[in-house]
Amino acid sequence: MEPFLIRAFTAQAFYDALSNPYCSSNEVARQDRAIYLCGYLTDLHAKTMVVEKNYIDGDFLEDFASYYVRCFKDYDRRCIRLHFFAHGIEEAAFHDLILAPKPELLKGLHDNYLGFVVVRPLPTAIVGRTVLKTYPSDGGRRHYTAVKNYHANLFGTAFNVNSLPFQEQDTVLAACATVALWSAFHKTSELFGTPSPRPAEITRVANGVVSNARAIPSHGLDIRQMAHAIRSVGLEPEFFGAKPDIPFVSMAYGYLRMGLPVILGVHIEGGGLHAVTLTGYSLKPAKVHQQEVASGEKCIPMVGLRIDEFYAHDDQVGPFSRLKVKASIKDYPVLFEGQWKDKSSGTILEIRPIFLLIPVYNKIRVTFLDISGWLERVSAVLSLFLPPGIESEWDLRMTTINELKKDIKGEQFESSELKWLLFAQSPRFIWRATLRCDTKKIMEFFADATDMQRSFPFYHHVWHDKGFQNRFQDYLVNPQVIGINKSMLEPRLYEFLTRGASSPPSTSPSI
Repeated sequence: MEPFLIRAFTAQAFYDALSNPYCSSNEVARQDRAIYLCGYLTDLHAKTMVVEKNYIDGDFLEDFASYYVRCFKDYDRRCIRLHFFAHGIEEAAFHDLILAPKPELLKGLHDNYLGFVVVRPLPTAIVGRTVLKTYPSDGGRRHYTAVKNYHANLFGTAFNVNSLPFQEQDTVLAACATVALWSAFHKTSELFGTPSPRPAEITRVANGVVSNARAIPSHGLDIRQMAHAIRSVGLEPEFFGAKPDIPFVSMAYGYLRMGLPVILGVHIEGGGLHAVTLTGYSLKPAKVHQQEVASGEKCIPMVGLRIDEFYAHDDQVGPFSRLKVKASIKDYPVLFEGQWKDKSSGTILEIRPIFLLIPVYNKIRVTFLDISGWLERVSAVLSLFLPPGIESEWDLRMTTINELKKDIKGEQFESSELKWLLFAQSPRFIWRATLRCDTKKIMEFFADATDMQRSFPFYHHVWHDKGFQNRFQDYLVNPQVIGINKSMLEPRLYEFLTRGASSPPSTSPSI
């Protein structure tokens, strides 16, 4: 008997492949996750499905050892893995190719590989570890940042896919918060070299915090348990509540831009609390929102005004599911619209944010809000200086010194500034804040993300528009308003802004 089957990808063939003795094909076809995945793969133009039999999946095997092996019912410990390709494959040709690879034909397989889905032999939560290709960029608006390169080995042939693993919630061992953490830890393991434990282990560790509920079966984790799980892998939980005056969208973007996965806690209308892992965002060329804080609150204009949707691993929907960013209302900085619907009426349910939870490296101490607080001072002075009708925007995001050096080589910097940024000793983690006026880049601030929160975090700044620099600095030192400017900016920031950009700080190396 062959260890694999080749099937043309159709909805029925997909539902058949997901079925098992405890869950029929008809039952599968009514499940939201299966329907979503079928539509997602159809959008990726899947043409062929390779069914890999008797697959041993490490995540499910640990779940099996932790719970299912002790059940009276004889659950199977082996899974099925489905591989998807965007072109047609004949079974005989595939068999020959596996046994005697031909480089030109293998390239076609690699170029058309879309990823895989592990099928668990359970009555529910049949969608196991899933790694699928993302949607294309759509002209550059879609950004999938919290992803990494994965390898799938199929009978000795390795395939690569850039993605982040997803799986359906198993209410026995992995409620939504556990699955959200599990997905996030796969990316943080690449960023920081920290462990990426399996769901059963995350649940056990999280329940090390005193809880009124049993660890297994798990019915969910609270914030304290999620934070404890993050600390258990050597990271720190950066928590932000959805307060009315917080630029929630820009904050999520600020961490996502570096590739940091962001866990979003929400309240779903009529459905209670839920957690998803944000993996990317859609950035438009122009504003799609007029504000990103609750009605009546004030906020500096930030790049979040151009974000119309996030992409999330939602264990109740699917991988890279769309969360549309909606207008804010009283008490909430933003609302979301996903693919959650009322079961009886079919209407889209309102999703309200509760918190952001970011697993960060323990040396990252300065937060998005710390830096944006300083930028608010600059914006307050700019509002007095800029002529009416000029629209400004702050792009605040975290990066690493290595990523910064790679990025600036493709950007417009004066030779002296480029040399300083490339050769000067700098912190490993950096907040980069770019000011644009009417889409033109004006200046940038670079802040040490590893500094103390109450310190002055900025260590360098660059003026991209020298004419603007001269006019703004002349305004700052104008005797008629110098007192007001110093008061609004605070002495350290005032000195920082009035320092000549052509005179690098004393820490600049000799070049």
